[in-house]
Amino acid sequence: MKDTDLASAAEELYALSPGDFTAARDERAAEARADGDRDLAQAIGGLRRPVVSAWLVNQLAREAKDQVAELVALGESLRQAQQDLAGERVRELSAQRRTLVAALVAEAKRIAARDGRPAGLQVEREVDATLQAALADSGAAAAVQAGCLASPLSYAGLGVGDAASVATRGRRAPAAAPTRDRTERKPPRREQTGAKRPRETPAEREARRAAEQAEREARQAAAEEERRANKIAEAQRAVGQATETLADATAALDQAERHVASARATQESARQQVERLDKELSLAVAEESRANRAVRDAQRGKEAALRAADAAKRQLARAEAAARRLG
Repeated sequence: MKDTDLASAAEELYALSPGDFTAARDERAAEARADGDRDLAQAIGGLRRPVVSAWLVNQLAREAKDQVAELVALGESLRQAQQDLAGERVRELSAQRRTLVAALVAEAKRIAARDGRPAGLQVEREVDATLQAALADSGAAAAVQAGCLASPLSYAGLGVGDAASVATRGRRAPAAAPTRDRTERKPPRREQTGAKRPRETPAEREARRAAEQAEREARQAAAEEERRANKIAEAQRAVGQATETLADATAALDQAERHVASARATQESARQQVERLDKELSLAVAEESRANRAVRDAQRGKEAALRAADAAKRQLARAEAAARRLG
């Protein structure tokens, strides 16, 4: 069986919709069996039908190849920046990561809707987790780029479980060698003749004890090195998380400052409007006062005219009465 044959079959099958996968896989396995390649037929028959989230990531590897390649390159840069404890660089790359992952998840949802299988919240989370794993782990990145995943990936800080896809694995690992017969593993029995094992000389005893001590120290050193590596990895993750938190807080602060500046501009505009209205009110009050005085003056003039009219009426009445007497 050639690795390229299996990879080619996997690439073709994992490009299909999950509903078409099983029938096409069985057909390809039957073709390989008919050609006499039983190993290839068995390997193809062992390919698992992809779950929806894995299928969507596989489609991203085909339809958004440039964005996926950008994601892989970004993951390499981010891991290097975290290893170098370059906080500013990590913040910059983390912002790019959020933008790129969000764009790829949105593209996956578009592909799902186009295929008539809208992605639910769980599928969206699994797609996001797989992309995050590709950012964190080079093996997961290769598996995502290969586009032959059967299940989603997740990264827990110590690697990605079963991350390798068919296209990155090639052919399956050979089966383990048969277990040896139990009699081969048994230590040789002591002779039943009652013979005793030769007693150790002081030099041999000292050499044995030194070897045992060296072995214990080596195990302790290995365990300590593993603990140290775990602590370093944990510290790097903490630094990465802290830098992301700082980046988010900085972005929130920038937004808050923009809101404050906008509110201050609105406040200044309102203050100027209040000043303008105060001036207009003062002018209106003065105009009202002048109008009130004019009304009072007009009222007094009216009263004087009324008195003059009454006097004229009385004078006219007297003149008419005198005229009647003379007539």
